[in-house]
Amino acid sequence: MVPFADRLSRLIAERGPVCAGVDPRPGALPPGLDAVAWAEAAARLLGPRVAAVKPQLAFFDDDWAQVERVARAAGAGGALVVADCKRGDIDSTAEAYARRILGPESPFDAATVNPYLGRDALAPFVRWAARTGKGLFVLVRTSNPGADDLQSLRVVGDDGRPTETVAERVARLVADLGAAHRAPGGGSLVGAVVGLTAPTEVVARLRALMPDAPLLMPGWGAQGGGVEAYRAALDARGGGVLVSASRSLTLPWEGAAPPDWEARVVDALGRMRAALG
Repeated sequence: MVPFADRLSRLIAERGPVCAGVDPRPGALPPGLDAVAWAEAAARLLGPRVAAVKPQLAFFDDDWAQVERVARAAGAGGALVVADCKRGDIDSTAEAYARRILGPESPFDAATVNPYLGRDALAPFVRWAARTGKGLFVLVRTSNPGADDLQSLRVVGDDGRPTETVAERVARLVADLGAAHRAPGGGSLVGAVVGLTAPTEVVARLRALMPDAPLLMPGWGAQGGGVEAYRAALDARGGGVLVSASRSLTLPWEGAAPPDWEARVVDALGRMRAALG
């Protein structure tokens, strides 16, 4: 069983750091295709071309059966499949989620998880990922405008003085949880979500706190994330980063999809790779 981090590193080296977000939006789909049919077609198109595909469950009404169809289509092309579900609950419920998403029969290779409930809520995901050779991405510093409402607040230390930010504290937790789960290639199965929209110095600081964590970086395209943050996130081996794009990559048009929508997607992928260098 090849560890998740080593599979990810190999795919990034072979295909580049792109993670394709598959978020079907009814007004932008090709005529005659519903959300699931389009998502499967997009996953089949991109599965052999990108390192990872990331379907967002909200766009499938949280219907796992539908999203698993998309996951299998992407996996058939060799891409890793990240379930963008952001789960986080008490340990017994987290156990059920982790088994469902990361168990041996699941077509997903990784999941996004919410750390707000703390270490015990993340532990089941780590256990299942270690058991099945899969991975997870913990929300550390997200790409949305409201990220600073909580994530940039300072934690007060024992001396009563503000020390690190909440995001930095979570980054330390990610590094701690992943320390016992490093792959032979050096990466860990416990990764982190760090938005491309964060200031470059923030990204660099978080990478320093999580040297072995694979980073999933949303915010490319519509959210305005840039190449500088991507470069600041690279690990000591020059990799370890997935740059996620949804609308700008898989729906790169205005209004309904044109007849040549697949060629448009492939072209958008080429432009994104070129921009990332």
